[in-house]
Amino acid sequence: MTFRNDPQTIPKDAKIELCTFSDDPLLLRMDMATYGYYSALTDSRDRRLMEIASRSANVNVQTRPAGRKELKQFGDKKNAEAVRNVRLKYRTKQDQIAQLGTFDMQWGLRWLLSFVVLVEEPVLGVSGAERMVSVVEGWIRALASADIYEVSNQQPQLMRILDVARKELPLTLAVSERLPGKLNLACSLLFAGQLRNAFVDAYKPRWALTDQVAGDQKPKDEDAEVERERARDVVDGVVPVDAECTRSRPVDLRIASIDLAAEDCSERLSRVCVRIYDRSLLADRNDEEPVDLLFEADVASCLCVGFVIEATLHTLSNGMHYMDAVTMVWPSYAPLDYVDGH
Repeated sequence: MTFRNDPQTIPKDAKIELCTFSDDPLLLRMDMATYGYYSALTDSRDRRLMEIASRSANVNVQTRPAGRKELKQFGDKKNAEAVRNVRLKYRTKQDQIAQLGTFDMQWGLRWLLSFVVLVEEPVLGVSGAERMVSVVEGWIRALASADIYEVSNQQPQLMRILDVARKELPLTLAVSERLPGKLNLACSLLFAGQLRNAFVDAYKPRWALTDQVAGDQKPKDEDAEVERERARDVVDGVVPVDAECTRSRPVDLRIASIDLAAEDCSERLSRVCVRIYDRSLLADRNDEEPVDLLFEADVASCLCVGFVIEATLHTLSNGMHYMDAVTMVWPSYAPLDYVDGH
């Protein structure tokens, strides 16, 4: 902060906006407005989603710091003792929370619509995730309408996060089912990776073994060769079959650009440029050059710039890269501290 040596006077006709701040702790104001919004929800599914969402702001609509009777007495401002007791309980709870960090509604919203929806509550699915966005939007509007300045002053930023989530969440869930794509799977089988490592008994896939009844004859060598022949057909004209894998490592890949119709690419493939982040380095500086990956159109169409894919990256002797063993796909706004660009 800097100070002027020649302070200027304020014109008499200048418009000055005055803000009145409440004596109530932020946690109390958040709790009252959140519970009011929660109580107004009539659909049991929306109420369940709100129970999950409220925890991202350290508000629990089911277990409140003060009891129902105390909060009812708090509504009567003439009962000074009740007001003082409720404020004290919420301020004590707020101070306990403050020891763990600061109030950051934007970070909490990004956490909710990524880690919570995709990992902690994955049963929500696409429809549940979309419904969560709508419920949270109504909640933020309710907080702003309740004159909670700490929320209303960042409402535009919160709404932008919701707009991105409304677009990216369904795509994140959809592409998770399609990755790594046929070409990458074929490379994984032919050169090195998850599929090649999974083959047992003359390179028979493990998933094929599970279909056999105990006591049946062992899988035949011809089955494995059929799988490899199919893989060769997939990579034909794209990857030389005599290439060798020179490096494999688990990384995080942030999508930098997507070219759905690259001129130097096969008609059935799209080129996706990614930046590499080595998990073993975490917050260390990343100086690696971006690399290109190839995906089928149905996979690339579900990707967005900024998505982060946790996978194993392989490098071939001809300089080409491919990926497999995908463990997670994160939307662009996920708060991944060790990956730039969120």
